[in-house]
Amino acid sequence: MKEYIAYCGLDCESCEARLATVHHDDALRRKVAELWSGLNDVKITPDMIHCVGCRIDGVKTPYCDSLCPIRRCALGRKLETCGGCGEMGTCEKLGAITRNNADASRNLRGYTYITLRDRPELMDTVAEWFHGKWRVPKEAYLECMRAYLTGATEYGWYLCLDGDRIIGGMGVIENDFHDRKDLAPNVCAVYTEEPYRCQGIAGRLLNMVVADMRSKGVSPLYLVTDHTGFYERYGWEFLCMVQGDGEPEMTRMYIHR
Repeated sequence: MKEYIAYCGLDCESCEARLATVHHDDALRRKVAELWSGLNDVKITPDMIHCVGCRIDGVKTPYCDSLCPIRRCALGRKLETCGGCGEMGTCEKLGAITRNNADASRNLRGYTYITLRDRPELMDTVAEWFHGKWRVPKEAYLECMRAYLTGATEYGWYLCLDGDRIIGGMGVIENDFHDRKDLAPNVCAVYTEEPYRCQGIAGRLLNMVVADMRSKGVSPLYLVTDHTGFYERYGWEFLCMVQGDGEPEMTRMYIHR
């Protein structure tokens, strides 16, 4: 579960109270205090707008700290989130949130994170899924996956499942089609299905890959991407520009040390 997902399923990472706190933004504090005062018909002052997140150690707003009935209940039951409660479907307090916020409900679902070695019978399905996202020949994926499943390599394949549906994945290969053969191995084929984005799935998979590879003595890792700002959140650093095979423009190379 993404650490910024609150007990109720709301995403604290996008909460303006948290943003005001981490960015030391007093103007935003005043805006939030005024808005929340009107919504709750109670006086909320800017000095109350200090919060790092519902499930994160650190400062909380007075409501989140001691008044929120959902947080108090989850803490009392020692739950990671309300998604682990057998009464989730009938809880009136939680329903007041999830009925009006589809993202909160979705965030509480239990996604499963696995390696292909956990579910080797999915190999053909997984190869087809990656082929459909990146148009790399399916047989190329199958060749890498067979090597992983037979132990010929420790370069693995990592998946997030919603039930039996693949909703996110990535792999590790020697070289992701670029000219710097010395920068290896590479995380490749990073993809999350569009309806499931912005829930921390790719970030959790990235952390899973780094931890798994490091446990096998494989570090650092590299990846090529055109994105800026995303991978930095998970400890990746821009390293240099590389030339992609058959690509007219240079692309960014990142490293995780």
